[in-house]
Amino acid sequence: MQSKYTRGHGKANLLYASGNFTLDLNYAYTYGKAYAEAEHEAQHPLNGSRVAYRDKTEHTSTGYNHDYRAEAAYRIGENHDISLAYTGRAAKTDAHNATTGNSVADNNSTGHNYLHNLDLNYTLPFGLRLSAAYTYYKSPQDQRLDGRLDDTVRDLTAHGCQRINKWLLTADQTHHLPKGWELNYGLKYQASNNNSYQTTLDASGKELPEATSSVDIDERITNAYAGFSKQIGAGISLDASVAVENYHTPVWNDWRVYPSLNATWMLNERHMLNLSFSSDATYPGYWSVMSHVFYSSPYTEIWGNPTLKPSRSYQTELVWQIRQKYTLVAFADITPDYFVQMPYQTSDRMAVIQKDVNFQRHNAFGIQLMAPFSIGSWLSGNAFAAGMYINDKCDDFFDLPFNRSKLNARLGGNVTATLSQNHNLRLTLSPMYQSACIQGVYDIGSLFTLDASLRWTSRDGAWNIIASGHNLTNNKFRTSSTVGNQDFHMKTCQDWTSASLSLIYKFGNYKEKKHKEVDTSRMRK
Repeated sequence: MQSKYTRGHGKANLLYASGNFTLDLNYAYTYGKAYAEAEHEAQHPLNGSRVAYRDKTEHTSTGYNHDYRAEAAYRIGENHDISLAYTGRAAKTDAHNATTGNSVADNNSTGHNYLHNLDLNYTLPFGLRLSAAYTYYKSPQDQRLDGRLDDTVRDLTAHGCQRINKWLLTADQTHHLPKGWELNYGLKYQASNNNSYQTTLDASGKELPEATSSVDIDERITNAYAGFSKQIGAGISLDASVAVENYHTPVWNDWRVYPSLNATWMLNERHMLNLSFSSDATYPGYWSVMSHVFYSSPYTEIWGNPTLKPSRSYQTELVWQIRQKYTLVAFADITPDYFVQMPYQTSDRMAVIQKDVNFQRHNAFGIQLMAPFSIGSWLSGNAFAAGMYINDKCDDFFDLPFNRSKLNARLGGNVTATLSQNHNLRLTLSPMYQSACIQGVYDIGSLFTLDASLRWTSRDGAWNIIASGHNLTNNKFRTSSTVGNQDFHMKTCQDWTSASLSLIYKFGNYKEKKHKEVDTSRMRK
């Protein structure tokens, strides 16, 4: 894949099956160089006056990933299976941030990621499913920052390591009862230990207390659920459940209830109504709850938040499918304790603090219409249009409590044009437009993106050649914060327009087996 720089990816799979026994081996390798950039522009509130500030940071990183997996499975009998899987990863990244402008800095870092995961699953004929998993994750990282902003000099060396041990046990039972009833219930228990540290030294080798910390935190999540499903006649189906969860850490001991409902009513052959309600929790990253400060440049500081709590989400959708073709959706997303990283300019020194904080609420209400279309046999696609009202409220963001609202619109879809039926040549375009939006104190600028692909397929379907492009508009993500005394603007580009060329040949009846991914979403990358 070619963007500003080149990345490559390869993988191999060996599947062996003999009777009731299967062995599935996978290996993947990724190597390449990535680029991103960020520009900051501010009128910094300093001691009752304003100081103009501007910088640009260019980020380059080079690294590799080794991903490997081995799974052995045995079918004891009908609906009676056992499997054991091992998943591993070894990765390294060398990164360099070069900052120019009012602050000048070089920031070099080297990081490794090591993952080991064991997953045991056992399914019994009477509907009981048991699983046990253990995950070990280690992420050591070294950083060297050499920078200057006016009279402030940042000549720092930081050493840190994240170590996570996690255990997961689950038990799920399903009963098929008379008259079309189905009953299911289960338990989940997850225990993790976050044993991590960061040590930051100045040029003389002295520790910086605010940038040095360590944790040894035990966390427990216990969840029990029960639910049922029922088909009523030919036109109505119900599926409902409720889960009770306890989240326990040295800081929090929360009990929460998460209900869910999915009801479908086939009005007739051409119309269908669906009402769904779901709820869940999102947990903060393990590194985010550290108490230290990470200096990413002479101007930007990233603060941890030891009191960060999980967010809750309650989502409701009412779907009307019209003539089995058009879909109209009304939705509401209610998210108490929503957390996200936001900027704050201090008024006693030249610094912007980036910190994860919990909102009182992050709510969105809206409608969306989706429709397919076609012109003859050569053009087809689908389009969507959505409008929503967003409200963010937070009473505990430094000295800047806020309660902000915004109307937002999104338009997009995809269209496929058959350029040549004789040669099976098709062009697909996927545009998407989003109007201006908000997130906390951020005002987010409007955005237009465009992806495209050109595909040739042989008559027998065995050969495919695909040329594709991602982010063809090469847009930058623009945000600004002007709440209260803040005046901070940021323009970021996570990657440039990328292009790839794929050559695919299919033979035999091989189909790649889908695997359950190891959850590393809360771990430092």
